[in-house]
Amino acid sequence: MTTVLFAPEDRIISYALREILSARKRVDIAVYLISSKRAANALVKAKKKGIAIRIITDGRVARTKYSQDDFLRSKGIEVKTIRVRSGSMHHKFIIIDKKKLLAGSANLTNDANYRNHEFIFSFQNRRKINQFSYRLEEIGKEKEKFREGRGGRGG
Repeated sequence: MTTVLFAPEDRIISYALREILSARKRVDIAVYLISSKRAANALVKAKKKGIAIRIITDGRVARTKYSQDDFLRSKGIEVKTIRVRSGSMHHKFIIIDKKKLLAGSANLTNDANYRNHEFIFSFQNRRKINQFSYRLEEIGKEKEKFREGRGGRGG
């Protein structure tokens, strides 16, 4: 089954957070930015339920005051930031239990939920999910550029 939602009318980040909180084992996320405190708190809640959370975000935007990356790390969530040589880590997808994929144009931000014209689709096609899982593994191998705190150089 495929679901397609459009923001701002469908509150797509609220939908994504409900899906994250429904996870049983693991949530893998690749997004440019997580700035929503509500999203960050939902991820912490999922972690407290025993869900493994792995996040990859863009290294440049992770250093801004809007990023929730440091907060998530302080709560024991694995957050890796990478900096693309001449561009951005601009993916926007979430894999839940390797059974469901959410992908689209939205970051985990309040603007994506309430203001921006964005979209997200959700589906459970194993072949497509495997493609996104493979991509997540590949970008996860890239050298982390900003590991600790805003502006700290990673190794």
